[in-house]
Amino acid sequence: MSTHQSQYFLRLSRCLAGVFQNRDQALADPAWFVHIRLWCHPVALFNEDSATFFIEQASAAFSQAPYRQRILRVRLIANELTAEYYALKDPSAFQGAAQDAAWLKTLTLDDLQSLSGSRLRVTVNSQVDAIRFEGRHYPGERCQFTVGGEGKWVELAFDAIAPLSDPEKTAFWMYDKGINPATGKVIWGAKNGPFKLAKIEDLSMQLMTSLIS
Repeated sequence: MSTHQSQYFLRLSRCLAGVFQNRDQALADPAWFVHIRLWCHPVALFNEDSATFFIEQASAAFSQAPYRQRILRVRLIANELTAEYYALKDPSAFQGAAQDAAWLKTLTLDDLQSLSGSRLRVTVNSQVDAIRFEGRHYPGERCQFTVGGEGKWVELAFDAIAPLSDPEKTAFWMYDKGINPATGKVIWGAKNGPFKLAKIEDLSMQLMTSLIS
């Protein structure tokens, strides 16, 4: 891997590791955006050539159980940054685990389920004050899976924004949308643009030592 790309890989990994919320967005536009908190917690899965995260989210305004448990693996493949999502075979077995590091240590590869069309190409957009990592589907792909015999489609996309000077401006913009396979209509998620989540807690020191050293 090139030194340049490996530096981007490390910066993206550090950017993603943390707790995020969209309080300002929810206050400014409550009709379209609920106030959520999202955990993106590093976990020791796969090997040292990738950074892996346990992700789940929950309402920040109401006392509700976390939902949408999934795994995100970031790595360099043939000198290209990629981000791939995995499902959990039993999401309820790890509901709330993002807030318990000891619990997350029990997570193994056997708990994961591969998803068709879940690998995103991550492009690097260097700006004046930040580096924006844009994760998008490869052309013609979307994430597809089956739950209880019913087909599901999800369009996955994110922007991870790593500021060059002000760490408090680190952000994760989530564009994920659930699609009705029969009609092609958006049924949940970012119907009116991305959820703009700001990092409120940094977890980058919990990345594997081989990544942060």
